[in-house]
Amino acid sequence: MASTLTADEHKLKGNEYFKAKEYEDAIQEYSKAIVKDPRVAVYYCNRANCCLKLEQYSKVVTDCERVVELDPKNVKGYYFMGKARLELGQPYHALSNLKRAYELSLDQRSNFTKDIITILSEAKKQKWIEEERQRIASLSDTYKYMKDLIEQDMDRQIQALDKDARDYDEDRAFILADREHRLQQLETMLARSSVPEENARPYIQHKTAPPTPQDSPQLAKNVSSVAYQPREVPDYLLDKITYEFMHDPVISTKSGVTYERNTLLEHFGHGRMFDPVSQAPMTEHDMLPNRALKEACEDYLSKNGWAVDY
Repeated sequence: MASTLTADEHKLKGNEYFKAKEYEDAIQEYSKAIVKDPRVAVYYCNRANCCLKLEQYSKVVTDCERVVELDPKNVKGYYFMGKARLELGQPYHALSNLKRAYELSLDQRSNFTKDIITILSEAKKQKWIEEERQRIASLSDTYKYMKDLIEQDMDRQIQALDKDARDYDEDRAFILADREHRLQQLETMLARSSVPEENARPYIQHKTAPPTPQDSPQLAKNVSSVAYQPREVPDYLLDKITYEFMHDPVISTKSGVTYERNTLLEHFGHGRMFDPVSQAPMTEHDMLPNRALKEACEDYLSKNGWAVDY
């Protein structure tokens, strides 16, 4: 029997189920609303939120793609899609969605911009983790390949020796010593390249294992010796209020101090219409993007993904 309720009435019933955390029932109501009127983005968006709660991430992406098709400026559509794609192990796509969500949230003065920044930062970190995993895997393959070439060359040199020659043992010992020297050079080179810069180790312990002693005792030793060094983020990359890594730095024209944009917006949201450092009267119109510092933050984060959690 066809429902006599309107699409919006089904949405309202779905909202009640959602508040009660009865997500499956809420999905049913939002689905009925969609059948009644498939042109309303909020029905798909609400259903996507339920699927997000139920960890049905592929369904979230499908619904959110429809959301942004119907409403290209829907913040939640991009936000939910970004969160789902991050859970699906798609950090590159997630980052694109979340950047768009952040831009829209600023334009629309969204009250969950901080939540978007949190997930956006996580997407940046996961992107870095994936790149580091691929790079270290490539280093491991390179080491094995180069090690095989060195050993094959040494074997050919030894086989070419005249076993009956008086200096055979001396020549063979020289070749073997040269082999060890070459392998040590290779291991040192790869160990150095596995550390992008001082105090910045890959944040990938749970994603991939470092070189093992079976692969190369010296390479494993060199990498592990720097793997857990203390890590510090330069002060100029940290927000002056929260001391967290900045995502979107802006300069206060009242003091010349740089803050995280959302930190200032929250500050103003509490009725504090003044510069946090100079105490001079200030509004959001007194903020200017610090593009140079933003580039520096992006560059630092691209090399030190762990800094997201600093």
